[in-house]
Amino acid sequence: MGEFWNEELETMPWEEVQRYWLGVLSRQLQYVKEASPFYRERLKNFQPERLRSLEQMRELPFLTKEDVRSAQSAADRDMPLGSLQTARTEDIVQVLSSSGTSGRPVFYGLTRKDLEAFRDGLAMFFYTAGVRKEDIVAHTTAVPLFAGGDPYFEGIRHIGATTVWIGGVSTTRVLEIMRYTHCNVLQATASFDVYLGEHCLEALGVEASRLGIVKVLGGGEPGLGEEPIRRKLKELWGEPTVREIMGLADVFPGVWAECEQESGMHFVALRDVAVELIDPQSGEHLPWEPGVTGEPVYTALRREATPAVRYRSADLIRVEGVGCACGRHSPRIRCIGRIDDMLIYKAMNVFPSAIRDVILNHFGDAVTGYIQVVKDYPGQVRFDHPIPVDVEVKSPAQDLAALKRSMEDKVRDLLNVRIEATLVAPNTLPRTQYKTALVRVRS
Repeated sequence: MGEFWNEELETMPWEEVQRYWLGVLSRQLQYVKEASPFYRERLKNFQPERLRSLEQMRELPFLTKEDVRSAQSAADRDMPLGSLQTARTEDIVQVLSSSGTSGRPVFYGLTRKDLEAFRDGLAMFFYTAGVRKEDIVAHTTAVPLFAGGDPYFEGIRHIGATTVWIGGVSTTRVLEIMRYTHCNVLQATASFDVYLGEHCLEALGVEASRLGIVKVLGGGEPGLGEEPIRRKLKELWGEPTVREIMGLADVFPGVWAECEQESGMHFVALRDVAVELIDPQSGEHLPWEPGVTGEPVYTALRREATPAVRYRSADLIRVEGVGCACGRHSPRIRCIGRIDDMLIYKAMNVFPSAIRDVILNHFGDAVTGYIQVVKDYPGQVRFDHPIPVDVEVKSPAQDLAALKRSMEDKVRDLLNVRIEATLVAPNTLPRTQYKTALVRVRS
C-alpha cells in the first residue's frame, strides 16, 4: 500500500466513487440550471432530481470549448464570464484562462470555496505524483493566469513543500535558481522537462544529472507515457522517478496523476469531478477496462463560479487498468493524443504522437526525439500523399537514405499510413519553454 493525501477517498472502490457522484450530481445540476441562463436553456428538459444512474447523463448535451467561447462572446461588466457564469461577480475572487493555443482564450472564475477545493484537490494530485513536505519543488509555469500556474503553485504549497516558482525567466536563470535553491523536484511540461535537461551543460557547465533532481513531473501534452521519452528524462536527470500528470483549465487543473508504480495516471479528482469515457465518434459510453480507448468527458461536482457540465476534453486516452498495487482503485490511463490533432491519410486516422511513438520506439538510438509533422496550411487534416515529417537525427554520419526508408516502412507497417521522412540535423527543430509543437505549417 502506498501513501495517500486522503486515504479514505483514494482507496474507495471505483463503484462506490461513482455512487457518490450520483448524489452530488443531482444537486450540482439543479444549481447550474437555476443560476445560469446558458444551462437553464440546455437543461430545460432534464430533471436533476430524477438522476438515478450515470447512464442518464447521456440525456444531456456535450459542452465544448467553442460552446464556452460562444457563451463568453456577449460577456459584459456585470457578467464578465458570460452566460454560463453561475456565481455573482462580487463573489468571484479569481479568474483563470486557457492557454489560447487552439483559438481565443476562454476564462473561468473561482469563488473562495472554489479556491479551497482547488488547493486540497491539487494537493492530492501532486501528493499522488510523489511530492512531499520535505521536497523543494521547482515550479516552472510562467503564467499565473493558466491552470498550471497559480493553482499548481497553491496545490504544491498546500502539501507544505518548499515551492520555488521560477517561471518566466531565461533557461539559464531557471537552471541557476534550481541549483542555488537545491531543488530536488522539477515540475514542468513534458517538453520543458526534456529541454532543461538538454540545455543544462551549455547553461551551467554541468550535466543535469548533477543538480540533484530526484523526481520529474510532466504534463500539459502527451509524451511522458512514451517509454523512450521517459528513458531519456531518466538519463538526462540522473535516474529520477518520472511521473506523468494531466488536467485542464476548463474543469479542474489536476485530474490524473501517476503514482509510484509509474504504470499510468490515476483519476484523482474524485471529490471534485465526475468522469465518463465515450467513443469520440458516436458519443456512447465506453467501459473502464484495460485496452479501451476513448475520450474523457468531465462534469464539475462542486464548482460555484463556472462549472462545466459534460465537457468534452478532446483528449484521446487508453485505459491501462482499474486498481493498482499502490492501493488506489480508480482507473489508470495514458494520454495518446489530442482528438483535434488527428490527421487522415487517405482513409486512415493517425495522430502525430503515434508517429513519434513509432519512430522513438524503433529508432531511438538514431534520433534525438524531436519530430514535426508539416502541414501546407493551418486547417489541413487530410493528406492524399505521404505525410511530411521532419525527424531530427543524432549524427549525420549515418546512412541517412537507409534510415529514412526504414522509418517510412516501419510507420507504414504499424500504422497503415505513409510518411515522407525528412531527416534533419540535431537542434534543427524548435524547442520551447512551454509545449513543443508536434505539428507546424510549412513556411
